[in-house]
Parts: sequence; structure tokens; C-alpha cells
Amino acid sequence: MFTQATTHKRKPRGFPSSVEQGSRILGQTGGRPAQMYLCEKARGICPAESPLEKTIGQLAGLDPYVLSNAPQPFTIDVVSGELLHTPEERKLHRMTRDRSDARQREYTPDFCFNLIDGRRIVVEVKDPRFPCKEEYWRKVEKAKELFRARGYHFQVISMVYAPSAPLVHNADLLAAFQRNFKKTITQSQLSAIETGLGDAVSSLGHVAQLAGLSLREAPALVLHGVVAADISIAPLGASTPVWLAHGDLEHLAVLEFIGDTK
Repeated sequence: MFTQATTHKRKPRGFPSSVEQGSRILGQTGGRPAQMYLCEKARGICPAESPLEKTIGQLAGLDPYVLSNAPQPFTIDVVSGELLHTPEERKLHRMTRDRSDARQREYTPDFCFNLIDGRRIVVEVKDPRFPCKEEYWRKVEKAKELFRARGYHFQVISMVYAPSAPLVHNADLLAAFQRNFKKTITQSQLSAIETGLGDAVSSLGHVAQLAGLSLREAPALVLHGVVAADISIAPLGASTPVWLAHGDLEHLAVLEFIGDTK
């Protein structure tokens, strides 16, 4: 009988076994890896538990109504109502209980967004193709009431994730420009665009030509509100319809914050 030998890759010295974010430990290297992304509104590099969470975090980073973004901000004990902000606090709190019952008692939201109107939105991200059990939603309902008593709103953001989806592509693209594009759009470039475009709808490729930018640099015009585009219908490209935005970033506000919903 032939037995195939197996080899195990050795973890590099000093390589972490996991990454921490807020009150959660994410990205166990022996299991599902964390999705890493940079978000200035979250003050640095953020790990997410899924590609969908990463996309929502990136969209929040672009959204002009989101002032700050805290991924996995805290864990709430739905029995005692205690809010736990770090893995250490959660560990100590579990030691005070007769039984851990973490699955039944503890709920950790995916995000907490602070909005410019003063609202604090606790967010659960879900792909509707993968429904949770009813007992999970019962726990979430208890958590929602406890959050409301503390002055938070609660919202489920439901989105089907696909790597080729326009919002996924454009969130990655614009987040990269937010991080890497350091050029200043000059007044002469703005004047050339305003004169050449006027009140008409044109293409992103044509507007880039008016500004003397390459097509690779053109998404920066959408990111900085020189022109507006619907980033939810198609990946940004030369033929993307655009119009003058006059500095308004409303076209980047694709996340709907409507208060308490399930």
C-alpha cells in the first residue's frame, strides 16, 4: 500500500497566531484568514472576518456621512447587558459566570459607525444567501434592545457578495486611490473639465483627457468629487457615465442608514 507523505509548513518565527480587532480575535492562522484592508476612518489597517465585511468597511471609509468606523467594536452580554471592549475584558467577564455560554450570551457586531449627524449605528453584515438560525436572531434582538438603551441605533446591512460585483470592484479601486493617489487636481485641470463638460453627461475617459490625466488616474476624479458616477451599476472605466459634482461626495454614499431595522 502506498502512503502519501504529508509536509507541514512551519510558521515563521515571530509570526502571530491571530490578529485582534476591537473585542474579537480574528484571522487564526490555522483556520480562516482575516481579510485585511486600510481604512483611515478606522485609524489604520483593519482585519475583517469575510470579504463582504471588508467591502462594507471600505464603503464606510468612502461614505461622506460616516465620520469614523470601529470594526468589531465591542461584545455585549445579552443577559447581563455588560459591554466588553477588549478580549481581556471578555475573558475576565466569562470567569465571573457559572457557565461561559458564549454562543447564547455574547454578541459582537461587525461595525459601529459614527455618523456626521451624531448617530451611532451598530451594524451587522449579512449575505442573504447564508441565513442564520432563528436562535441567533433572537440573541441579536436582545442585543439590539440593549444597544438602543445605550443610545445606539442598530442596522443589518444585507448584500450578496461576488468578487466581480461593481460595488466590490469599485470599493477596492477607490480605497486604493484614497491610500495611494497623492497628486493635487489643479485649478487649471478643474477649469478644463468644467468648460469641456458643462451640464452634460460624459464619459470618465473623456473627462480624464480634458484634465490631462491617464485613464489609470481617472478614478481619482470620482473619489475627490470632481465628477460624480453611480459606482453601484458597473466597474469604473473609460465608458463610465459621469457629470460635474462640484466637490459633492453624495455619489459615494451607497450605504443606507435608516435607523433600527432587522
